[in-house]
Amino acid sequence: MVPHSHAGRSLIEFLVTLLIGLAPIACGMLVLTLQVDRKQEETIEVTAREAVYTIDRVIETLQTTGTQAMRLTGQSCDSILPQLREEAVRQPNVRSLALEKEGRIYCSTLYGATDISIDPGSYVNGRLRVYTSDRATPGSAILLYRMQANGYAAVTSANMRVLQAELLGFQNSVVLSLDFGGHHIWATGNGERYQIPNHAENTMQLNSQRYGYTVTAGYPDGESWQVIKQSMQAVLPSLLLVGIMTSAAAYWGLFRRSKPRAHLRHT
Repeated sequence: MVPHSHAGRSLIEFLVTLLIGLAPIACGMLVLTLQVDRKQEETIEVTAREAVYTIDRVIETLQTTGTQAMRLTGQSCDSILPQLREEAVRQPNVRSLALEKEGRIYCSTLYGATDISIDPGSYVNGRLRVYTSDRATPGSAILLYRMQANGYAAVTSANMRVLQAELLGFQNSVVLSLDFGGHHIWATGNGERYQIPNHAENTMQLNSQRYGYTVTAGYPDGESWQVIKQSMQAVLPSLLLVGIMTSAAAYWGLFRRSKPRAHLRHT
């Protein structure tokens, strides 16, 4: 019976020592996981706010140009066309300018004096709208900014690549998309929601208080695990060393020191 008792006691000592040694490793990995998740949430929030600020500034240039163009409404196109084109070239983000009266374009920097019926459609906050294709640039989406007053309107357009270039400027793994009334734009394309590159982890949405569009930010599936794996590769040797030292100290303090005394009592 003595050998069986000794073997059972040794097994218990091993298991207790192992659990004590694993405790700091498990705690370290848990803390690491929480830190990665927290850092990603902070990064997403900061990136989303910076994206709103950046896109707001782009749209602000369209608004400024539209405000200047509104001063030219009510005059014949031939007399104001040079000024209209001058306003358009002042802002590098502006692709074209057009003046509208009662739902018809009567003066454009692209076509001069014209008479084009436009689809009133639906504008975000009554001002912003995405066209997936345009007669001047087929296959290339544009963003329209529309200002109206007293039956007239000024429509300023920007190529979608201007917004996409701004989104590409964010040098991190966060996937950003812009929602203009159900039409989505991301760094490498535009279209419906289901076409947006995967960004399902830690997703956050932020609305522009000035212009009403929505920024969605998130990480691709598996991004968190990849970051955790990389971080673990860096800290795991240290955690293992702590675990081994903890196990050794626990074994010495709990079991090893008591064995000589038991031996003396036995003799």
